[in-house]
Amino acid sequence: MVSFNPFWLSITILQCSAFSAGKGFSRQPNNNAFVSFDRFRSTCPSEIEAIRQFEPLLINDKANDDDVWVAVYRSNNNLPNVFVRDAFFDAMKTSTTAQGGDADTLVSSSSSSSSMVGGLGVTISSGNPKPVAVARLSKSSDSSNVSIIDSMRCALKKEDTNPDCDGGSEHTEAVGICIDELVLHFLQQCAGKQVDDSDDNHVRFDGGIRFRGTLVSGRLLEARGFREVSVLSSDMHSHESDYIGALEMYAERSTSKEVAKNPGSRDRALKIVSYLGRLDREVEKEKADDDDDSGRDFDPFASVKKYYST
Repeated sequence: MVSFNPFWLSITILQCSAFSAGKGFSRQPNNNAFVSFDRFRSTCPSEIEAIRQFEPLLINDKANDDDVWVAVYRSNNNLPNVFVRDAFFDAMKTSTTAQGGDADTLVSSSSSSSSMVGGLGVTISSGNPKPVAVARLSKSSDSSNVSIIDSMRCALKKEDTNPDCDGGSEHTEAVGICIDELVLHFLQQCAGKQVDDSDDNHVRFDGGIRFRGTLVSGRLLEARGFREVSVLSSDMHSHESDYIGALEMYAERSTSKEVAKNPGSRDRALKIVSYLGRLDREVEKEKADDDDDSGRDFDPFASVKKYYST
C-alpha cells in the first residue's frame, strides 16, 4: 500500500506554482517559503565563435590574443515560453537586418536547425545557444598592467523590469554577471602574479580595472564598489576598481537576501571576496596612490584646439 504524505505534496505544488508564474524566486502569499534558481549561466573565458554568433562585428582581425570574453546564456531553468519569446525577437531582428547570401541560403540555414517547443507550434534553434550578453576584458592603452572592460552588449530590454531579478531586470542581471565574471577572472590573474613590491610589472586590483559606464552599468558598478574617476585618461573611462569599496560591497552582496535569489550571483560574490582577501592591502593602496603620469597629462580637448584661436 502506497502511503500519502501531504507535506511533500504541498512543497511540490509550491515549487511548481513558483516556476509557472515565471518568477522562480518569490514570496508566495501567506507564507515565508522561497524558491531560488539561476536564470542565466555564464562562460568565461568564452569561445570566440560564441561572441561572433552574438555580434560578428565585435570580432575583427586586430583582436588581441590576451583579450578575455565572457558570454551569458539563459539557463535551462527558464520556462519554454521564455525561449520562444527570445527566438521570436531574434527572428524579427534577423528579418530586418541586411545579411549576406540569397533567400534560399538564409531559409535553409535557419530551418535546418529548428525544433518544436512543447507542442506550441513554434520553432527555436536546436544548435549552439546564442548568448544574451557579452563583454570583453582587454589591456588598456595607458598601461600593460591596467585592463579595461569594454564591448559590453546585451540583447535583453532595459525596460522589462522584474523585481525578482538581481538589479531589477533581466538586462541588469545579465550585465552584472558579465562584470562579476571578468572581475573574478582579473583577480585570478592577480593571485597568480603576486610578486615583490618593487616589481614594476605588479598587477594590482585597485585601479587595475577600468570601465566606460553608462546610466545602467554605472549603477551596477557602484553597487560593486567601483569608484568614479577623478582624472581623465586617454581611454576615457568613467569608473575604476577600488580595493576597499569592492571588498565591502561584494561582502555585502554575498550575505544579501536579495542577491540570494540567484545562487550563482552569491557564489561569484563569495569567490571575489575570497580572492580580494588574499591580496596585500598595503601594496594595493600604495600602488593606487602611484597613478600613471600619462593619464594626468592627458588633454581631452587637444583634438579640437586647432579649430579655435586664443
